[in-house]
Amino acid sequence: MHRRQKLASARVSPRQLDLLRQTAGSGPLLILTHDNPDPDALAAGKALATLFERAWNIPSKLAYSGLVARAENKAMLQLLTPEWQQVETLEDWPQYSAIALVDTQPGGGNNSLPSAATPQIVIDHHQRASAEINKVQWVDIRTDIGATVCIIYLYLEAVGIEPDAQLATAIFYGIQTDTRGLTRSTSPIDQEIYFKMLPLLDRKKLVEVENAGVPREYFRTFVKGLQSAQVFGNVVVSYLGEMHRPDFTAELADALVRLENTRAALCLGYHDAKMYLSLRTVSNLDAGTLIRKVIMANGRAGGHGMTAGGRVPLEGESPDALANEIIKRFLEVMANLGGLPESLI
Repeated sequence: MHRRQKLASARVSPRQLDLLRQTAGSGPLLILTHDNPDPDALAAGKALATLFERAWNIPSKLAYSGLVARAENKAMLQLLTPEWQQVETLEDWPQYSAIALVDTQPGGGNNSLPSAATPQIVIDHHQRASAEINKVQWVDIRTDIGATVCIIYLYLEAVGIEPDAQLATAIFYGIQTDTRGLTRSTSPIDQEIYFKMLPLLDRKKLVEVENAGVPREYFRTFVKGLQSAQVFGNVVVSYLGEMHRPDFTAELADALVRLENTRAALCLGYHDAKMYLSLRTVSNLDAGTLIRKVIMANGRAGGHGMTAGGRVPLEGESPDALANEIIKRFLEVMANLGGLPESLI
């Protein structure tokens, strides 16, 4: 009964739908996500664009900045969410009736929203990033949900839209990657939607995405990351130095946190004058809280449950020196939490 009540309370009401439609205006709508988007972000944006187009005939432009470099993510972009456009600048933002942010927030520092622009819509599952969220007309932030695309699916469900095979596969893969197959930071809502998508999948495309080929550089970097890994009690740290793509730290952290008796894994490396961090933890440590304690004053970070990430501009500083400072701060934070003996710092 408790589970049924929780799922029912998460549903979207007709009044909420009407307010969302009014907030969007007549279109076109600009949908943005975080830089270097992951499968959850890609699926969430496509789902939101589908909602506005099919429910209210409001067109959208989906835009992201940065790179989609991970092999599986590139395959997803090409096969499941080709509507997304990579952009360098968003100087044309005033021409849209509204701006919607998915899987990111204003003031979070991980998106390319122009400083002069205030989004009208924010849908996310991360902790509130800054007071700038108070300026947004429509906010739906649900930190108990494992994937942002699940929040948007509730809107599709409320207007009676069943995803086609391509969108269903994108939703399924977005949930799968953000919750690691429902094993981390998940909720009854994630579980319900995940299994609802199963009979709707394009299984051939899902296999192509999951088994996307990787270049030789991937294996070289992975070996380098494993060789660079250091174990401090029940904490693992790996500094990759310069990386061929900014999201590689996330893949390495996913692997290293599986080392037996590990409570947290921090991986970092630099790309295009920025230091990138990825943090993974076990279920009783909130990665988002931890990384905000570690990040430098000029950096940006955020996270959800057992997953977090951040970046710090180098600003002329030696990458190695910056990495050492971040690692030191991380080990001090973990020592204060009882994560490792202070003698190991």
